[in-house]
Amino acid sequence: MQAAIGYLRVSTRDQGRSGLGLAAQRQEIEGFALREGFAVRAWHQDVQTGVGADGLLLRPGLATALKEARKARCPLIVSRLDRLSRNVHFISGLMEHRVHFIVAAFGKDCDDFVLHIYASLAEQERKLVVERCRAVAAILKQKGAKFGFERSKSFQRRVHTLALAAQKKATLERAEAYRAYIEWALRQPGVNGRPITFHAAAKRLNDRNIESCTGAGWKGEQLLKMALRLGIHHPRRMAHPAARSAVRAIWERRPEVSGEEVLAILRPEHIISVGRVHALLRECRVGAVGRSQIQRQVGWRIDSHTAARVRVSSIWKRHPELTAQQVLERLGPQYTMNIRFVQRTLKQCWVASDRHSREQLRVGRRVYNDRPGRGHLAAKSTNALVSGSWRVR
Repeated sequence: MQAAIGYLRVSTRDQGRSGLGLAAQRQEIEGFALREGFAVRAWHQDVQTGVGADGLLLRPGLATALKEARKARCPLIVSRLDRLSRNVHFISGLMEHRVHFIVAAFGKDCDDFVLHIYASLAEQERKLVVERCRAVAAILKQKGAKFGFERSKSFQRRVHTLALAAQKKATLERAEAYRAYIEWALRQPGVNGRPITFHAAAKRLNDRNIESCTGAGWKGEQLLKMALRLGIHHPRRMAHPAARSAVRAIWERRPEVSGEEVLAILRPEHIISVGRVHALLRECRVGAVGRSQIQRQVGWRIDSHTAARVRVSSIWKRHPELTAQQVLERLGPQYTMNIRFVQRTLKQCWVASDRHSREQLRVGRRVYNDRPGRGHLAAKSTNALVSGSWRVR
């Protein structure tokens, strides 16, 4: 008996799930093979539409069947010609593959010329069927008929909710199958004793040749999502924009915060180094002093008291007559410096604002503050110089 390859095809998924069309085609091919003396050595099938001239790219079963038939030098058997296609160009292209295919409905003696004729008839029949269906649909629409199912919005919301719940359940079940691998990878030590990053943990799994749920290698972002689904809370490395925003938010609430305090706030949930925190804090402080003219005149160093000095200098610039106690009351609860710090900062602002004599520096800023509107202070300067009662306050 001569060997042959059998090919089956249905157009829709519903037909593929039912299996009735595939079973009927197989029965026809088996009956034809028994009558004509063929032995079907392999079966291939597709669940794909037959429309289009490039259907071979969309049908892996047909491509495999043609390759196997060409290698074994045996014919390819289908039950009817439309199971291959209703397109003449596609049928003629299959003939160019130099694979002899037999249509069980036409018999094994049907030559290529007759197949071309039947392919033309099948293509024309498909066009006529489409035109008739469109004409009937247009007439029914004119009569007010509605196609498809009429579903209310509440029904659509309920179906959408059920679909999301089913998808979430399937995703969680898929993640549970990898829980042991994920927990093992996240328990591995990181750099310098810090918790391991998700990128490094994914690399550990790839080094062990453990495939992910997609069948490919592990990635840090994928490992993070699966860990969150499983409820595994592991510190993660902060991206640079997120780290900058987080450090700036902490610095704005507490301008005198240190790098270690920022690290203690961020580290329970995120992995971030001490040097990175100090660099981001300095960036915030440099941005604050860049807008202060007195900072450039005095030349204060950049440290944890930078924001406080800039704030005191801005208050002094608007109200130079205020005492240190009054400035301290205006600063707000986020600043924790004492009155001696404010006194020293106010005097540094006054000294840097203009050139003063030795006597003026000895007596203090409150006497020689000759700004416009401060004439009552300048009028008392003579008595102050004699009595020496005015000092820096």
